[in-house]
Amino acid sequence: MHGSASMDPALWSNVPEHLMERILANLAIPALFRLRAVCKAWYSLVFSPTFLDLYARGPGHGQGPWFLLFRNQDYREASTYNPSVNRWIAVTPPPLPGDQMFLPIASAGGLLCFSSCTNGRTTLVVANPVTRRWRELPPMLRIQTYHMAGMVVDRRTKAYKIVVVGIYGIYDVYYPTTEVFHSETNAWTITGDIPRGPLFPSRRTLLCDGILYSWCCDPPDGLVAYDMAEGTWSQIYAPMRHSLDSHMLIESQGRIYTVGGLREHNVTKSICIWELQRSELEWKEVDRMPEMLCDEFLFGGKRFICIGLDGLVLLIVRGRDRLVLSYDFCKRVWRRLPGCPLADHRLRYGLIDGIAFEPRLDATV
Repeated sequence: MHGSASMDPALWSNVPEHLMERILANLAIPALFRLRAVCKAWYSLVFSPTFLDLYARGPGHGQGPWFLLFRNQDYREASTYNPSVNRWIAVTPPPLPGDQMFLPIASAGGLLCFSSCTNGRTTLVVANPVTRRWRELPPMLRIQTYHMAGMVVDRRTKAYKIVVVGIYGIYDVYYPTTEVFHSETNAWTITGDIPRGPLFPSRRTLLCDGILYSWCCDPPDGLVAYDMAEGTWSQIYAPMRHSLDSHMLIESQGRIYTVGGLREHNVTKSICIWELQRSELEWKEVDRMPEMLCDEFLFGGKRFICIGLDGLVLLIVRGRDRLVLSYDFCKRVWRRLPGCPLADHRLRYGLIDGIAFEPRLDATV
């Protein structure tokens, strides 16, 4: 078909609606954003149940993670980076209640979980950053102070679970506990106790094959693991035999890695990638940031943070945004990100935090 004929309005106006939905369901999310602005009919179409069902079964959602990076101290301004096209896109944080500061603590299946603590009370919110729809969860049963969270979404039913580890106090005696929120019942349950003492997990978690992993307290003496199906904790003695800075766990093709700064005499000298050898329960270095790039990135001695999902990690220095790097675990490639297009007056804080998420229109809160 010639180009002029393929764009003939008379031709496209006669396409049956069900066929048009199938065609549009193959578009990537940025194209669907532009589609919404065409007319009211297409705006309604994008959020219709039949279209979302087609979209969920199509290729449009399989484009890898996006990164929501926050730019001010109250977490109200952010930019979103789309690695598949190497561009910043206009996706801003959901319009959460304005009188509280909500921090991102977990993501899964197109959803984000945010936490806010006011007057000793923790409030949790689940949101879809693409559709900007959100809901506040009911109060937890015991936990007063949040320490760690993880999330899993059932692809078929769209139901989700949120695991929260925290503490509660009775007469100035504090106890660690685990609570799980079930979206199907809209209720919390208390599950297995975590290992006590030095095994209290860190804030950053990794979900791999239904198991939620976290480092033990610093210095990292190994991992703790929570079975999302069984509701039980276990310890994995796989110590990291190096002093690390800003380390995080990340999964790629079913393998567990950690990325972090290698410290010598309390100074970060290099940034490395280690893979967990599950049979030996040892960490093996598999890659390292090129020396010149690392020196440029770490210039000034400021600490950095890592944000990652599905084999892709971003590295940023808090308070700076002129040099943001990514690492692809499959390709073993380091990459510079393009500059953020925000106006200079909005860059005064630089990048302060972020979270990776899978962009999905069909994820429901």
